[in-house]
Amino acid sequence: MKTVTLGMFTVGILILAVRLAHFYFKSSSRDWSKVAPFGMGAVAFAAAGACAGGIIGTILTWARNGVGKAGDLALEKGTGASHVQISRPAEFGTLSPFGAVVMLVLIAVFAVVIKSAKKKPKKELLWGAPCGLALGPFLGAVTITPLINWIGLVTIYQPFFS
Repeated sequence: MKTVTLGMFTVGILILAVRLAHFYFKSSSRDWSKVAPFGMGAVAFAAAGACAGGIIGTILTWARNGVGKAGDLALEKGTGASHVQISRPAEFGTLSPFGAVVMLVLIAVFAVVIKSAKKKPKKELLWGAPCGLALGPFLGAVTITPLINWIGLVTIYQPFFS
């Protein structure tokens, strides 16, 4: 993916706003732990977007492009706004080999969690996925990719390879 679009950002921020508003206004307890599955899904997919290639990277790039096109269409047809491509590239930075191991572990944990989750947390996990996928290019390079690389460095490289 070479560019990010305003439509992609729109989809991500709309999902985030709707889920947080639903939690805040519909929930009687306002227990923030109920937002954790949504956050986990969003962070997992924002982080997985750092996969530059391979099967995971290809599928997520294809999905992110679809989300971006849907957002662009909604902006153009819904509000009359013109299509805008943001000039900066959508590169996340590069995962180190040890960061890639951490990423695969996170993807496996996410798959196990989603298979074992009950109906409500599963719904929140699944709502977090497109949110993280769409907002990942805006947040991933600054925060998530360096964090995953650091975790790989500290947990894998330093104890076993240095």
